[in-house]
Amino acid sequence: MISKLRNYDQTRQIPFVVVTGVENRKEMEKAFGAGALAIFRKPFPRGKLSMFINKHFSSPADDVRSRQILLVEDSETIRAITKYLLEKKGHRVIEAGDGAVGWNTLNQDPEKIDMVVTDINMPNMDGRQLVENIRADKRFQFIPVIISTTISEKENIKLLLNMGADDYIVKPFSSEEFIARIQSHLRVKALYEELNRVNQKLARFNETLEKRVYDRTAELREANLDAIYSLAMAAEAKDDGTGNHVHRIQSYCRALALKLGLAETDAEEIAYSSIMHDVGKISIPDEILKKPGALTPEEYETMKTHTTSGEKILPSKQFFVLARIIARSHHEKWDGSGYPDGISGENIPLSARIVAIADVFDALTSRRTYKDEWPVEKAMEEMKRCAGAHFDPLIIKSWIELYEEGEINRIIEEWV
Repeated sequence: MISKLRNYDQTRQIPFVVVTGVENRKEMEKAFGAGALAIFRKPFPRGKLSMFINKHFSSPADDVRSRQILLVEDSETIRAITKYLLEKKGHRVIEAGDGAVGWNTLNQDPEKIDMVVTDINMPNMDGRQLVENIRADKRFQFIPVIISTTISEKENIKLLLNMGADDYIVKPFSSEEFIARIQSHLRVKALYEELNRVNQKLARFNETLEKRVYDRTAELREANLDAIYSLAMAAEAKDDGTGNHVHRIQSYCRALALKLGLAETDAEEIAYSSIMHDVGKISIPDEILKKPGALTPEEYETMKTHTTSGEKILPSKQFFVLARIIARSHHEKWDGSGYPDGISGENIPLSARIVAIADVFDALTSRRTYKDEWPVEKAMEEMKRCAGAHFDPLIIKSWIELYEEGEINRIIEEWV
């Protein structure tokens, strides 16, 4: 196994330590020959392997800086010995004679304690309750908890580990093993802290990036809106119309989409896309577009091409997808008698069904070269009459509600 791993660039530099229960000189020589750094034959004293690893594999960068450790122990003697070992390693020890005092100390300053070393059997609050309290509190989820126990108490260790204790040390313990375990868990905590710092930096970077993306998206949206307004104004000017027509269509569509229960963002998209519904009229000859009388059948066929022309004129970019759909399909009718595709019912895109109502109503209530404007009341009657033939009857129902609420007249007054 070692020989194989030594052949790969990714694993060539990894130190290898062999732990075996068999004493075979030839096999041991093979292991050393393959590149093993050391061989430990079981059984070996507790702490020997961890001490070897800490001694040979730690670097100055791995050293754990001075930490504050809460020592919860009712025996003054054991507490004094443990405190001495920890302070010798450079740590600051905060003492507590029982679990209740330890718990109060933790709560006084949650950011103050880096590790808890606690006995099991103590007055007022024992180690079991202390571990349970610590692990139930999210403030202390990354604080290592080490249990100090006697051989007779080892039955409780499994329970305490299941409750959230990170490790245990059996009294009387080897000072080297004790310190090695403490340092190991503090290193893990340091990694959690470093990971948290990196995550915070990443979160701040993401916020900055999201703001930049948002600002850039807003700039692109503004640029696109400027472009569609320019196209819409050009089409309106060619048709002897004014910009107020497209503003009314935009406002009608937004109000109707919201009335139908669409989300604010969807309503806004339909509204600004509706502005370009007649952009294809740019391609229609003036003698047809501005003709004061009725169109001949041939002229009407030419006029109908403004739907497909509008779809072709508009860019294929994502921002204009809905506008292209509306430009093509806003003259389709619920009963299938519309153009250019003769589709019916819900096969007509919802956005086009909404724009169709706004466009026809505004055409009825506006002056054209071939007609006078209709009173709003008369136009509303015509809209009701065409429900189920020209228009989606459910959308007309919402349109009537908007009229009864005064929203239609408000928009007309705003864009006279």
